[in-house]
Amino acid sequence: MESLMELCDLIAQKPVQLAEKLVWICRNCPPAETLRVSRSQLSNVLAVARFLSKCPNHTDELSRSVVLDFYRSIPLSFNLPFWPQGFTNDSIGSFYGDFFGYICKACELSPGFFADVARFTGDIMISAIGNGNEDLGISKVVLKAMCCHFPPVVCSDGNKLVSGLIEQFEMLVNSYPRGLGTLSSSSPMSKLVEGYLLRATQRSDIFAHILIWNLQGETCELKHSSSKHAAFLALLPLVRQWIIDRFNEKARDVFQREFDFFDKVTSISDALYPLPKEERRAGIRRELEKIKMQGDDLYLPTAPNKILKGIQVDSGIPLQSAAKVPIMITFNVTDRDGDQDDIRPQACIFKVGDDCRQDVLALQVISLLKDIFEAVGLNLYLYPYGVLPTGPERGIIEVVPNSRSRSQMGETTDGGLYEIFQQDFGPVGSPGFEAARENFIITSAGYAVASMLLQPKDRHNGNLLIDSAGRLVHVDFGFILGISPGRNMRFESTHFKLSHEMTQLIDPSGAMKSETWHQFVSFCVKGYLAARHYMDGIIVTVSMMQDSGLPFFNRGDPVGNLRKRFHPEMSEREAANYMIHACRDTYNKWTTAGYDLIQYMQQGIEK
Repeated sequence: MESLMELCDLIAQKPVQLAEKLVWICRNCPPAETLRVSRSQLSNVLAVARFLSKCPNHTDELSRSVVLDFYRSIPLSFNLPFWPQGFTNDSIGSFYGDFFGYICKACELSPGFFADVARFTGDIMISAIGNGNEDLGISKVVLKAMCCHFPPVVCSDGNKLVSGLIEQFEMLVNSYPRGLGTLSSSSPMSKLVEGYLLRATQRSDIFAHILIWNLQGETCELKHSSSKHAAFLALLPLVRQWIIDRFNEKARDVFQREFDFFDKVTSISDALYPLPKEERRAGIRRELEKIKMQGDDLYLPTAPNKILKGIQVDSGIPLQSAAKVPIMITFNVTDRDGDQDDIRPQACIFKVGDDCRQDVLALQVISLLKDIFEAVGLNLYLYPYGVLPTGPERGIIEVVPNSRSRSQMGETTDGGLYEIFQQDFGPVGSPGFEAARENFIITSAGYAVASMLLQPKDRHNGNLLIDSAGRLVHVDFGFILGISPGRNMRFESTHFKLSHEMTQLIDPSGAMKSETWHQFVSFCVKGYLAARHYMDGIIVTVSMMQDSGLPFFNRGDPVGNLRKRFHPEMSEREAANYMIHACRDTYNKWTTAGYDLIQYMQQGIEK
């Protein structure tokens, strides 16, 4: 082992001259997604990680690929059969201590490698804290190593990671009888979760902000809250204040300006509620003109990489709601690390009176599916837009850019999607139309798999968006995992929505015989089979919310039913046939058309 490390140190000094030696070491590293490793493979991947810590910007992609493949596959190592015979938790801890140390050193020296590593850290953490293998404790060993070295996390994963950590924190709340700092009775796992959360807030102000917003969002008083949940709620102000007290003067100033600005924007809804509907848009403008941006470092909470440059005061639109008045406002933003003169619009919806945490959970699963499809090389498109709970029944939702709801299209254009696509992209058979049709098929298949698992309801045409490239995007996940509007009458009986106008685009034959229909079904099957391989991670993501008081947990067995929809008892061939049958059963189902008709008659939502 020592001689291998010395060789990698020598290669780092002369990477060009000794490139062949590096290639040889890389080729003896564990292959991607391997289920078992040898001692020599572990030594080789550790040696390559050490090389990158000394030479992170080396032009050879093989060394980076080898390390990143192993890093991404870390959740597979939570099972003891993954490791060589005789490996103990101490051995695993020593390996990961060195591995994360080298990784973090390379990240400090290379922004590109930093970005690559950060893409996977959130999912590794979520898998580690949700791993049920308590006897082996391997996940605890991994968490301990990550807490010591703190590998980078992308800002867009911050919300997902914080949500997962908070839920784990809540499950361990009985170990915190007197609040933070009195953990004498806490478990090793609770100490690791607490340690990671609080250390992360000290390493990153943005992470601290995301945690505070999520803590504020967890303070919803729910009808079915357990006594344990009530104890958790009582703890949240202590955690929030602990974080704020440890801000330095500069960080405290940014925190106060950021939170004050978005609290004022969200509170516009309260001023609009007494106004007649026809006066609300003018009311938004009046309120926006009163709000002044303090400083040039404010950012969108749903996307911390987007820096605010201003508010488009004429952009405010009041939205429909049974309770308060949610509003949509467009900001001018730039990319934090990009050209500050490249200013772009970004619209956000500010909700009051709705619990956004259910949307967060649905989008976490969709984001996980997106990563799974990318990891296995499937060209399926999902768009997990940003959602952030910012207080009790308050939240911010990113608007999908360059898109219109199908309902909005119906207000300005006659005909169905088939006719609309011809108007927007050109005649059938033209390059523009066929490219848009392919995008629609790819996205419809992606959301078919997501819908099969999450069972989102209320899929009327106001909740289906089409973007400027013809891609389908589902929004608003207020009804998932077994609950639906209308007192659960289960009118939306299919696994996913495939209305008549959707089948006109996907299947020109109208009889499930066209090449594009078979392409759609093939994508659905491949996506479903890929998701099955990562079933445990998806189930863990949902089950961690069981103590949250979210409404679907009070109806039946949502986690057990989710597991059933994966059909783990089926072979690959049986599961493929099951998905093929689901596609056929969903094809232009009469109940789908019936639900759209009801929404049109009751809400005026174009069908």
